[in-house]
Amino acid sequence: MALLKRILSAGEGKKLKDLERVVAAVGALEPAIHPLTDEALRAKTGEFRARLAAGATLEDLEPEAYAVVREAAQRVLGQRHFDVQVMGAAVLHRHGIAEMKTGEGKTLVSTMPVYL
Repeated sequence: MALLKRILSAGEGKKLKDLERVVAAVGALEPAIHPLTDEALRAKTGEFRARLAAGATLEDLEPEAYAVVREAAQRVLGQRHFDVQVMGAAVLHRHGIAEMKTGEGKTLVSTMPVYL
């Protein structure tokens, strides 16, 4: 049984580190995103589309897009994504399943990968 558990959980530490890197990158972008005007924040969508057309990948845009969504949610809803919710969003973007209990912010989590 222990061997099966090790096999099934192989690579989980690497996945967690990847998610932590996304959270850190989103957090690092907050000082640059926060002072943007609403218009400049909206303009980020066009900028992301142009960067995708120029060859950027969704993974390249992920931290900045999540930082934009986090700021927009704070402004519009008065709710800021917690770091664990950013992790949940990254899991969903990677086609994973993020189990969350009632009241943990599933709806807010889904806004990030939907925007991306």
